Amino acid sequence: MDLSKIDIKVYNDLAKFPWFMIGDDGKLRVRPDSGVPPVIDDHSHLGWSYFFGGVVDHLKYYGPTQYFYNYDEPQDVLNEKAHPTDAEAKMIEKDIYMMLFRCPPIARAQTVPNLLEEMDRFNVTHIMSLPIEVPIRSRHARQTMAACKTSDRLIPFAAVHPQTPSYEKRIRDMAADGARGLKYHPEFQFCAPDNKRALRIFEVCEELDLPVLCHAGSTGSEPPFMQKLAQMHRYRVVFESFPKLKFILGHSGLNNIDEALAYAKEFEHVYLDLAGQPVNQTRYIIQNADVNKVLYGSDWAFYPMGVTLGRTLVATEGMPEEVRRKVLHDNAARLFKIDN
Repeated sequence: MDLSKIDIKVYNDLAKFPWFMIGDDGKLRVRPDSGVPPVIDDHSHLGWSYFFGGVVDHLKYYGPTQYFYNYDEPQDVLNEKAHPTDAEAKMIEKDIYMMLFRCPPIARAQTVPNLLEEMDRFNVTHIMSLPIEVPIRSRHARQTMAACKTSDRLIPFAAVHPQTPSYEKRIRDMAADGARGLKYHPEFQFCAPDNKRALRIFEVCEELDLPVLCHAGSTGSEPPFMQKLAQMHRYRVVFESFPKLKFILGHSGLNNIDEALAYAKEFEHVYLDLAGQPVNQTRYIIQNADVNKVLYGSDWAFYPMGVTLGRTLVATEGMPEEVRRKVLHDNAARLFKIDN
């Protein structure tokens, strides 16, 4: 089948591919006979609530999943890199402001029941849940750790804000409680990776052998001051300072793929995460990187899982089967010590 001739304009069009089908419930899913290997997803987020807003019960079903990015509107699902659209960016900004006073409704649809249900539909055996901490009245890491205890398929990451006085104790406590890595987001946390406070966090992670997944690069839609915080050149001192600490560049640098690839080639301890990349860029990354250091990520619930999985399957079509399995499963299983 010539996949290039298949027109994928909305989410459920992915069922035109041989790997997917529409189930009896009307939802997209992997076909039982698809040959898709077990998937380990290194990039997801449970619904967030901060400040004075209400607390999300991550174990409760509030209703169907709501995604930040809409793939029910006609678009080039596989290749378009338009998200977040202006409307989506404004919605996310509104949610952030709303969290000062109440929990954004969309966050209540990004809970464990919906996450597990979607994992079942897309052959995902394990998923990393990445919290993002803010400096005051922050609870996302604590909630994520608690939620992930309800299923051994959910693997929590630690997170601390660089301005937290007790950052070292918090990291150690979360690592002892089962965290397999640490999430660092220079834009949302308003602290560049080469900041002295951030470097101290990485120092603790290196001691604990706790891999760090960093948001890296920008889409170009962020405010300029936020883009500066995640610029790729700000990671060099980090990689040079902590040669024993494994780093994963989230989204493979977004619009800065070549810089991310250069780091992954230069530094043995730097890995790449595919979350959010369209087909051509995904293929380009896999073809130009050490395939043993490329990880699949969905970035749920920004994206529906079918979009990111479909892109990865199309990008690896025609490559040796072991390449697809390494990207979708084996590399993450080795890095995070997952047996399945």
